[in-house]
Amino acid sequence: MKTDAQLQRDVMDELARDANIHANEIGVEVRDGIVTLSGDVTSFLEKCEAERVAARVAGARAIVVSLEVLPALKDRQTDTDIARAALAMLRWHAGLPADGMHVKVENGWVTIEGNVESYAQRVLAENSVRTLRGVRGVINDIKVQDSPRRSEVVGQIAAALSRQAMREAHHIEISLLGNGEVLLTGKVHSLAEKEAVRGAAMTTHGVSAVVDQITVE
Repeated sequence: MKTDAQLQRDVMDELARDANIHANEIGVEVRDGIVTLSGDVTSFLEKCEAERVAARVAGARAIVVSLEVLPALKDRQTDTDIARAALAMLRWHAGLPADGMHVKVENGWVTIEGNVESYAQRVLAENSVRTLRGVRGVINDIKVQDSPRRSEVVGQIAAALSRQAMREAHHIEISLLGNGEVLLTGKVHSLAEKEAVRGAAMTTHGVSAVVDQITVE
C-alpha cells in the first residue's frame, strides 16, 4: 500500500506529464489517501482535467478539488458572449436535442436547463459547455424525462458491469430511488473502478441521476 508521500509524488508526476495542465500552479496534499488539489487554473476544462488525472493514480481514495478558475486575459469573455457560445454548442451538438435547452450565465458560471431523454445526454451537455473559453464553472439543472421500472434499470446496469468484466461488480448494490434516480453502494479497490461503475449506470437508458456512495478501500 502506498504511503501518503508516495501518492503525493505520483499525483504530481501525473499532473506534470499532462500537457493540458499547468502543474506548477497546482498544489497537491495527501492525507489518508485523500488527495487535495489547490491553486489557480486558467480554465474550467483544466480544472476538470486535473481532477481526472489525479483520480486515475493508483492509491487515491478520494479527490478534493479546491482549484480556482482564473481565465487568462486572452480567454476572458463577457457573460453574454459565454451565453451565446453555450447556446450554440448545445443547439448544434449532434447528441443533444435541437431545442428546449436554456442557459444562464453569471460571473462566468453557466447554468444549463432543459429536458433530455437520458442521463448520458445530461452529462454530454455539461461536458460540451465546460470546454468554452471564459467558463468558470457549470451548474447542470437538466432533467431526464424517462421514469423506467426498477427491474429494468437494475438489470441493465448489472448486465453492463458483467459485460465489462468488472471484478468488483458483485460487491456493488444498485437501487432505484424513484424517477430514474439510481443509488450505487459498495466497495471497490480504486477510483478508476468506481468511475467505471458510475459510467455503466449513467449510460443506462432511463437513468435520470446517479447517487454515488461507493467507497474506495
